[in-house]
Amino acid sequence: MGVAFKDCPDTADEYFIDVKHAQEVRLCGFELVTGNIAEALFPNPIIYILGRSASKFAPHLSALQTINPFATLVFLERDPSLLSDIDKACEEIRAKQTKIDYIFMSPGLMPLNGPQMTSENSELCFVLSYYGRIRLIQKLLPLLRQAPSPRVLSILAAGREKPFVESDFGFENPKNWSAGGAINQITVLMSLGMEYLAKRERKVLFLHSYPGLVRTDIVARLEAPEGSSWLWVLAVGLTKKAFAMYMVLKGTPVEESGEMQAYILTSGEFEAGKMVPVNEHCEEYAAAQMKVVEGYKARGLPERVWEYTMGVLERATMP
Repeated sequence: MGVAFKDCPDTADEYFIDVKHAQEVRLCGFELVTGNIAEALFPNPIIYILGRSASKFAPHLSALQTINPFATLVFLERDPSLLSDIDKACEEIRAKQTKIDYIFMSPGLMPLNGPQMTSENSELCFVLSYYGRIRLIQKLLPLLRQAPSPRVLSILAAGREKPFVESDFGFENPKNWSAGGAINQITVLMSLGMEYLAKRERKVLFLHSYPGLVRTDIVARLEAPEGSSWLWVLAVGLTKKAFAMYMVLKGTPVEESGEMQAYILTSGEFEAGKMVPVNEHCEEYAAAQMKVVEGYKARGLPERVWEYTMGVLERATMP
């Protein structure tokens, strides 16, 4: 039996879609991580917010309205962990907009509790940080193509890639699962998936960034699953406390991180035609720093990853 996203508290909640700069209309999709990195990104926007609960998001909505009283904010109540809901949200956007300039994506969770399946039988961590993001891009590509200089930014862990499990892209074999392994697997998939897209959609700039440690509540919201042993409950509690202290000492404030990601998304320093990996200093990684990904590209892995990903998305959204 699958677990719906609402049963998993340690995850991201919302998507943001922003429209309007100066005299021209711009649409920017925001997929927002816990802690709301994107909240301060763009002035004077029309924003669609996609999330599970309008009432839960109300304080953030109010804050956004205070930041810019000229902003138009529209909440679409959808579940970001369900690919079918992402499809419905994209249909609503496509019915109202003719182009998209920016897509910004950053939801995720710490997969310390092992695999957690959604009601669509997709693993939650993989959906939030990879499948859902690719689905969003795929469904909104027709609108991206209509923009003069479209950009897509996926915030994850660019430049941190290590060799991944080529025989089991989605970690369907439980023996392959570990928290660190899952994070690395998703990161490599994202780099290769975006590389595939970048080579075929040369007008679109595809950016994959690593923000470093940011002071969000992604760990604070982590809970041991119901029925866990007392030892695991204790371990999760201690991990939360230790990580919270480390974040205070070493983490980047959310507002500062938002400014940096806004710079990455809008900077003229990066060129389309390839997946552009960006570090925590807003600088593009050199090819020598991306040896793992470069090796996979030389062996044709982007094509294999894309074929696999399309199969997963098709199965998950079949009636």
